[in-house]
Amino acid sequence: MSDNRKKEVIIIGGGLAGLACGVQLATRGVDFEILEATDRVGGRVRTDVVDGFQLDHGFQVFLTAYPAAQQLLDYDRLQLQTFEPGALVRYGDQFSALLDPRRRPGSLFASALSPVGSLADKLRLARLMRDVCRGELEEIWEHVAQPTCYRLQGLNFSDRFIDQFFRPLLGGIFLDRDLQTSSRIMEFVLRMLAQGEAAIPAQGMQAIPQQLADRIPADRIHPQATVLEIDGTTVRMTDGSQRSADQIVIATESSAAARLLKIDDAIAWQQVSCLYFAADEPPLKTKQLILSGDTSGPINNVCEVSTVAADYAPAGKSLISVSVLQTDVPAMELRSPVLNQLRGWFGEQVDGWSLLRTYHIPFALPYQSIDRMQPVCKPVQRGGMPIVCGDHCETSSIQGALHSGIRAADAVFGRLGDTPRQPLRD
Repeated sequence: MSDNRKKEVIIIGGGLAGLACGVQLATRGVDFEILEATDRVGGRVRTDVVDGFQLDHGFQVFLTAYPAAQQLLDYDRLQLQTFEPGALVRYGDQFSALLDPRRRPGSLFASALSPVGSLADKLRLARLMRDVCRGELEEIWEHVAQPTCYRLQGLNFSDRFIDQFFRPLLGGIFLDRDLQTSSRIMEFVLRMLAQGEAAIPAQGMQAIPQQLADRIPADRIHPQATVLEIDGTTVRMTDGSQRSADQIVIATESSAAARLLKIDDAIAWQQVSCLYFAADEPPLKTKQLILSGDTSGPINNVCEVSTVAADYAPAGKSLISVSVLQTDVPAMELRSPVLNQLRGWFGEQVDGWSLLRTYHIPFALPYQSIDRMQPVCKPVQRGGMPIVCGDHCETSSIQGALHSGIRAADAVFGRLGDTPRQPLRD
C-alpha cells in the first residue's frame, strides 16, 4: 500500500458488504480504498478448488429474488444453476418428494399424495407462501415476532410436518434446527423462495464477490491489509503504517466491528460443519435438496452439488455435500457417523466415496433471535462514529450484507455532500 494520499473513504473489510459499498462509491466517483485482512475478497463467501472440485466454505445457496442482488449483480455472468423446487425428505427408510405445484403444476397430484405431512399441512404451506408475498418486503419487518417454531404451531402445522420438513429446511438456512430464529426471518426467507429460484453460480459461490470486485478499480482493493485500530479518521495497521480518510466504513463481521468501535456488542453465532465427498456417480441424481426428516444421525441436509452445477466436479466425478448443525461430535470426528448414516440411506456405494475436506465454521451466521432482530435493519451510522455495515446489521444473508453495503454508501454520500465527481475507471 504505497499510496499514502488521504482518501475520501476507507472501507475496512472486503466481504459482500464492503464490496457492495465500494461498487456504489465507484459508480459515483468517490475516492476510496478497501482494506481486506485476508488474501481474497468475499468474507465468508469463499470457494476452494481441491483436486478439481469446487468446494464452497460451507454449503451455501443463492436466492435470486434478493432485491439488493438484483440491483448489483449480473445474473447471466454468474451462470446460475438452479435447484429443483421443493425438497426430498428422508424419513424412516424412504425418500419422499415434497414438490412445489405452484412452480410445477404437473406435480399437484404427486405432491398431495406425498407422505411428508398431511394434505392439510400442504394446503397451509401453500397459504403461507401466498401470504408472505403480499405487500412490500419492508412490511414483514413490522410483523409480530416470535420464535419460528411457535409461529408454525400457531399456523396449525402438525408437529410431524414441522419436524420432517421445516426443521431441516429452515434449520439448514438459519443453522438453527430448534427454530428459535425470529419468525420475521422465516417470512423473509419463504418470500425469497416463493418469488425466485435457489441457485449456485457455475464457478462457485465466490463468483458473487468476485463479480463485485471486478466492478471496482483493482488498485482500490488491498488484500492482507489488517487494521489494528481506528483513531478518529486515522486507521492504524498491524504493520505499523497508518492511513487517513474523510470517512471510514467498517464492513467487517460483528466482533471485529465491535473491537474497532471499542464497544461491547457481543452477538451470538450459529455454527455448521460441511463435509464434501467425491463419488463416481450421484446416488439419486436429484437437483432437489435432500433433508433429514428425523434425528437418527448427525446429518441435517445433503446436496448432490454437481448434479445441480456440473462444473463443481471434474468430468466423470460427482460432488456430494453434507451439512451438520450443532452436535456433540467434534468436527474432525464426523466422518464415521456421517458415513454410517449415508450408508443407511444410499447403501454400499457410499463405501467408495472419498472425503475431500471437512469445513467446520464456528462463526457461520449471526444468530437471528427475536431480540437481535428488533429492528431487523439497524442504523449504519450513529452520531460521529464510523459507518458500519454487514449482515449483522440486517438479515444474516447475502441480501442483508449487500443491502447494508448499499445503505452505507448512501450514508457516505450524505456526509460528503453532492460534490460533482466522475466515476472511477480501471
